[in-house]
Amino acid sequence: MTQPGATAARIPSESTAVGQGGRADHAAQVIDHLFVNDSATRAELAGATGLGRTAVAGLVTRMVEAGVLVDPESGGDGRHGRLRLAIADGLLLTAGVAADDAIATLAQLDGTEIARYEEPVAIVEDDPRPAEAAPLDALGVVVDRAIAQAERDGRRIAEVTLIVQGAVVGEPALALGDATLGLDPLDVASALRARSERLAGIERDLVAPPALRTAASARAAGDVAAAERRDDIVLHVSGDAQVSAAIVVRGAPYPGAHGLAATFGHLPIVPNGIKCECGQRGCLATVAAPGVVLAKAELQDFELTYGRRAAIAELAVRIADSEDRARWAWLDAALWIGRALQVVVPTIDPDVVVVGGWWAPLVADIDASFRDNRPKLGGGALDAIPRLTAGTSGDDLGLVGARAQARDGLRASLASDVA
Repeated sequence: MTQPGATAARIPSESTAVGQGGRADHAAQVIDHLFVNDSATRAELAGATGLGRTAVAGLVTRMVEAGVLVDPESGGDGRHGRLRLAIADGLLLTAGVAADDAIATLAQLDGTEIARYEEPVAIVEDDPRPAEAAPLDALGVVVDRAIAQAERDGRRIAEVTLIVQGAVVGEPALALGDATLGLDPLDVASALRARSERLAGIERDLVAPPALRTAASARAAGDVAAAERRDDIVLHVSGDAQVSAAIVVRGAPYPGAHGLAATFGHLPIVPNGIKCECGQRGCLATVAAPGVVLAKAELQDFELTYGRRAAIAELAVRIADSEDRARWAWLDAALWIGRALQVVVPTIDPDVVVVGGWWAPLVADIDASFRDNRPKLGGGALDAIPRLTAGTSGDDLGLVGARAQARDGLRASLASDVA
């Protein structure tokens, strides 16, 4: 029925809507194939997608008309060559701050890394600038180097992902609760533009504006893919730069209505606990953040001398060697991590909890704390679920997973141009 003030011509029929959705899905299949294979004939695309040759021919025509595909070898005699994505020579630029260094990488569209740049974050005592200034300065340096390399190679940057340790909220996207860049909301992309003329210069050529992604969801994406858990509901927890978590629902990150889903570190779990920097009392971060555990293990001076990454590595060695102070510092953190999971797990009901980062080899301690207070219903059947398992990625910034998310974003953007 036509609504008041509307004409029938403006209301797509159900079959039209389904057709548009189908075209986008089929276009996404073609794009995925070309991400990996660089080029393909129409016959190869038919085989890869399962579509008939006539359907592929029509789809390819639409994709060429939309500027998504190019047929560089097509001649005037009606013969067709190998099809490529219009952005086939494009690169993925992925950057963020992990531990003591800013990192930027360049990768092919299939995710293969081809260049990496690192810059130490220069921490100056009594620096009057905001806390985020030094990390952003280092991030601007490595982003500039990556873009300059792409320009020297004559390559286009197709997508830029900026990884943050905190949550991503709002529109435009802001980082929130980031232990590296500050807890208050921060427009990371704007701050980086002010430090990188090259980034500002390439933005008009990007498929979409720079994307802000959380390190937690990127690490989760990497571990989920590595373990082939794309059909599972996964809760991923870790504590490298800060206590963080991500929820992945059948391969897709779940950010929540406001981007705050799984802000694990600021779950107020300790009764009458100390006040957190966020303003709450008893946050998990006050008892399990890496800086807290390092301090209890008396490794603050080691961290000041050698940096956070080296200090955590030393802590892990001392825990493995059963050094008393390190072991007890960790067990106290593991106790509260397990208790936090006792609250979160019944709410999310995941298939599996993946413990990543430096916590991964110590998953048994977290599991013991978690199982210490579980329901005994059904003869203890609930006590067995979910499984806690160690993540396999040692990538504390989540670069591999972030590239996979970047490809997902590119695929969706390009496919929508065809629908």
